[in-house]
Amino acid sequence: MRELISIEECASRLAMIFPRTAFDPAVSNRLAGTAVAAMLYVDAVAEEGEDAELVKWVRPSTCLWLSEEAYKRDDEGSRDAYYAAALRSKSAVEALHRTWGVDYQSLYKDNTREPLRDETLSAWLEFGVVRARAGVPATSPKPRWILESHFAELFDPRLRDAFLATSIERWRGDHLSPAMRLRAQIARQREDRSHAVKVELPTGEMRELEPGPASLIIRELIEVWAPMRLRDPVVVTISEPGKKIYTADAERLEGLGIEIDQTALLPDAVLADIGTETTTFWIVEAVASDGPITEDRKRSLEAWALEQRIPIDTCRFLSAFVSRNDQAARRRLKDLAAGTFAWYADEPTFELAWYELEEHTDLPDIRHLRQQ
Repeated sequence: MRELISIEECASRLAMIFPRTAFDPAVSNRLAGTAVAAMLYVDAVAEEGEDAELVKWVRPSTCLWLSEEAYKRDDEGSRDAYYAAALRSKSAVEALHRTWGVDYQSLYKDNTREPLRDETLSAWLEFGVVRARAGVPATSPKPRWILESHFAELFDPRLRDAFLATSIERWRGDHLSPAMRLRAQIARQREDRSHAVKVELPTGEMRELEPGPASLIIRELIEVWAPMRLRDPVVVTISEPGKKIYTADAERLEGLGIEIDQTALLPDAVLADIGTETTTFWIVEAVASDGPITEDRKRSLEAWALEQRIPIDTCRFLSAFVSRNDQAARRRLKDLAAGTFAWYADEPTFELAWYELEEHTDLPDIRHLRQQ
């Protein structure tokens, strides 16, 4: 049987597949998420062309009678026992819970059968999400619904982030009409824009970054840290997960004497201070969960800088965190590379420097840090 995700995650993924601004909420609400979870729970999933007699068909009550206690039991024996009981009656499901020594409380009342059948499952049938068993009328109490395996794959716990988004786009391309795909695309773009992190660059230009904690760190870095730390800051690049890369205009890059290869592995951000005698480049990693500038990462970034014609002696390296109390900071502070800096968004007027002491090294004159 397939590994399970939470019912809430099922509903969340449905909302990604069928954005509510483009599709009826019935195909992605929590009831729909419960239906997907229940069909995965009892392994009511069919491959194309699979013998109808060899698969597990369900009826709406199989989904409605599922309980939180049952869903916690993800071993095959419990899942098979629930399926067998749900095929018989609700009383059989209650009796099964007694054998488990737990109270029974179904996730939904029986009167939600019609919305699930008439709104959710019927729409899913149109989209190719589920299959209805031939020869069984829609109002029959016999089990007649099963989840298509290609759709079930979208609820694999191993699919995350960009891989999940790519899989969803591929599924839409294979199974939705062009009009439906266009509706989903426009809805997703609107949703992205409504949650985008807006950052004002030193030039006054506004940029929209992908929603997420890393973008929030980058925004604070550009709007708060850069004006304090750099004499005349310029944002050279901002790299985001998936697809978006902001690069300064070609004329400015030419003036800086550098070339940015957008196909290379980029740091999260590169800022330049053009107010110093020699332009200084700050190479930044925004550490929302992981990815500070370690010794290995620093070597990789130095190699990247050389490829972009940025002299190593003009480079500074900064790991930016949300807070000293953030889990990522507590876990990875010990891994910072020598000769790098750390900054915390919730203490913006402070900065940590990690460097190797030489004999009789004087303490840095912090009054001139902004000029270094």
